[in-house]
Amino acid sequence: MKFPRMVSVRQDLASDPLEDIPATVGQALEMVGFERLFAHGQSVAVAVGSRSIDRLADSVAELVRKLKCSGCSPLIVPAMGSHGGATAEGQVRVLAGLGVTAESVGAAVVSSTETVSLGETPGGAEVFADKAAMEADAVVVVNRIAPHTGYSGLIQSGLCKMLAVGLGKQDGARSLHRHGFGAAHLIVEMAEVVLSEAPVVMGIALIEDGQKKLSRLEALVPGEFTVREPELLDEAASMYPRIPLSSADLLIVDEIGKDISGIGMDPLVTGRGKDWCPEEGAAFSAKRVVALGLTEGSGGNATGIGHADVTTERLVGSIDREATRQNVLTSGALHRARIPLVAGSDREAVKMALESLEGFSPDAVRVVRIKNTRKLDEIQVSSSLVSELRGREGIATGVERDMEFDSTGNII
Repeated sequence: MKFPRMVSVRQDLASDPLEDIPATVGQALEMVGFERLFAHGQSVAVAVGSRSIDRLADSVAELVRKLKCSGCSPLIVPAMGSHGGATAEGQVRVLAGLGVTAESVGAAVVSSTETVSLGETPGGAEVFADKAAMEADAVVVVNRIAPHTGYSGLIQSGLCKMLAVGLGKQDGARSLHRHGFGAAHLIVEMAEVVLSEAPVVMGIALIEDGQKKLSRLEALVPGEFTVREPELLDEAASMYPRIPLSSADLLIVDEIGKDISGIGMDPLVTGRGKDWCPEEGAAFSAKRVVALGLTEGSGGNATGIGHADVTTERLVGSIDREATRQNVLTSGALHRARIPLVAGSDREAVKMALESLEGFSPDAVRVVRIKNTRKLDEIQVSSSLVSELRGREGIATGVERDMEFDSTGNII
């Protein structure tokens, strides 16, 4: 089969990285009145989630250091719902995969699936919180503010969601999904219950730029969460990386994973997997999507594979069925774990997808290839798409080459 020729494309993404993390953390804490928020001798649970966030371990380590200097005893609690197979050990492994360990941040990781019921929202959704966090004198939540992969609203991924879902472990995640995860207001209602019943003292909001580098770190007190998060979300969305095209016949994704996106492949990039509200829509769409591999950092969780049309035996062979099962059962989105057509190699997967297109022509087919949905500064497009990109500010095209595969059929 003749494959389309590909051209490398480099796009300038929003770039405003923080240089000095310790100094930034210190300034953020000073602005929020850190010294007045904590008392000498207090135990402080620092809630950390499962997302791959730039400089996460560095930020947490500096926060821990500051807490210790104030005479507090910090501990790390995983706040990631059902991720890590919904087990205490699995969630420790997830944190370690993100670089967050007792050694790297200077505080013990206390992981348990045991929760405490905190009450119900006005609509009857029961709210839970990690028992170890509830037993601490104070709680600090650390999370990235970003557009959510599944729902829209003024508050999406961030501190409120970590309180509502992450800190509630599998119990909290299951309760939320049962009562309508698509309703963004429920996140806020559940977070408000946690704030009223748990000793939450502070939140650390993180924002990444278009190159997925940590760009802003801000400390917030609980009363600021719902006010400041929408503003920070707007800032994050303005820098969000995208594929610089509106459509393609085929999107090739080299790797998917929970450490890349909550559903393996970010729907804000692929156009698949999110129920768009009327006033918004997918910025990009593809007739076919091929997912070739699963990241090591995903820990075998292949949630999101169901949004692809074709995959490979090597991806399927790396799936941890239990971790994936627990994640989709908790969310209720069972379709995300459906296995698409399985090819023996990358070459075969791409071939199957191309041949399924009506009127396929290697010279005219529109193909985009990305490493994953977090890394979009360098992509590849088929030669038929180059004319749409040439002359656009911040975009440079390279040399046209054959689509190459190695001796085992893996794409190069």
